[in-house]
Amino acid sequence: MKKKNLKSNLDEIYPILIGAWRRFNKESGPSEKLQTREFRRVVQSTKTLKEIFDKQAFDPNTHYFENSQLLSDYLLYFWPLYYQEALSVIGEIPTTPKRVLDIGAGLAPFSFAALRHGATEVFATDQFMPPLQLGAEICGKYGLPLTIRKWDCHTPCPIEGTFDLIILGHSLQEIFARNQKGWRERQNAFIQDLLHNKLSKNGYLLIVDSSLNETNQSILQIRDHFVSQGVPVQAPCVWKGECPALKTQNSPCYAQREMEKPYLLKEIQRGMDYHLNSLKMSYIIFKNPQSSWPNNGEIPLYRIISPPVEAFNTNKYYLCGTDGKKTLSNRLEQTPKQAKAFDYLKRGELIEVSQALNRQNALDITEETEIKVVAAIGKPLAIEDINE
Repeated sequence: MKKKNLKSNLDEIYPILIGAWRRFNKESGPSEKLQTREFRRVVQSTKTLKEIFDKQAFDPNTHYFENSQLLSDYLLYFWPLYYQEALSVIGEIPTTPKRVLDIGAGLAPFSFAALRHGATEVFATDQFMPPLQLGAEICGKYGLPLTIRKWDCHTPCPIEGTFDLIILGHSLQEIFARNQKGWRERQNAFIQDLLHNKLSKNGYLLIVDSSLNETNQSILQIRDHFVSQGVPVQAPCVWKGECPALKTQNSPCYAQREMEKPYLLKEIQRGMDYHLNSLKMSYIIFKNPQSSWPNNGEIPLYRIISPPVEAFNTNKYYLCGTDGKKTLSNRLEQTPKQAKAFDYLKRGELIEVSQALNRQNALDITEETEIKVVAAIGKPLAIEDINE
């Protein structure tokens, strides 16, 4: 089930973002760049937003989008980052979702990505209308139709029917603030309702959030809670047991993706003295609870969960697979032809390893070992239980 590679097209999108920023702020000027005073303002706003996100402590009584400057300046840095994340992880869904619900959408970067992936009916919801209106303007300028609805998620969903894809993109911890009593129980009940009542027969629920340790742990705990109830996972997990990362202290498990950095994004980072060279995020894609796991377990598969790690006389990768957490090492002077993929592996790829030397939790490449990439980054694992 091959899906086409989607380019980010950020060079085309950035002028639209700047144009929307200018109209919102009633500023005149060029569509391809900011003036010096504008740039300094955006850098300061981005620093403020980053501090809010890094603290991971959201006040349910106030919101950063109530500040019009933070709202519009978010467009020029965080919107492109989250859009790139969305473009990558939505690519791991094996079918094209037609009807999509984006919850806590804000300025709708995830909705934009879903539309670019071929969705035909996307509903972006949030408790605040101004960010939704700005997000809809950006989609419209790019020729993509977006429907927006105001929705406080603590009330019944105002949109009827089921969805092929439901998205919670960097919104879950804002909807259920951790400093509120009973937040976890309410969060799990909310997700439970989405899974059982709002997903179509072949639908998916995508949760994406920060890679910061506390948030990462929270996403992994959500994963364990629903896997224990029999909810299958499309990605990134192929292991059906309790998450190994939760059993080891200070052992996060997050995704890492290549990041495009157009000129303005680079300049904002330079102005912040902050150098982010890749996208790091926690994510989970649940399937409809009535579906099955993509892999039936007959073929051992492994998700690469680390960059290459230098070890004595070798490089190794950490893997999480159908038979648990392992390492993969190559101690041979020359990698065998059929295992040559080892030399080019990337964090996040899903691989099949056969004829390796299995030593407890370690796989060593031998002359007979074969390594095959079965799902590249941003690509789905082919499955048999969905009829397109």
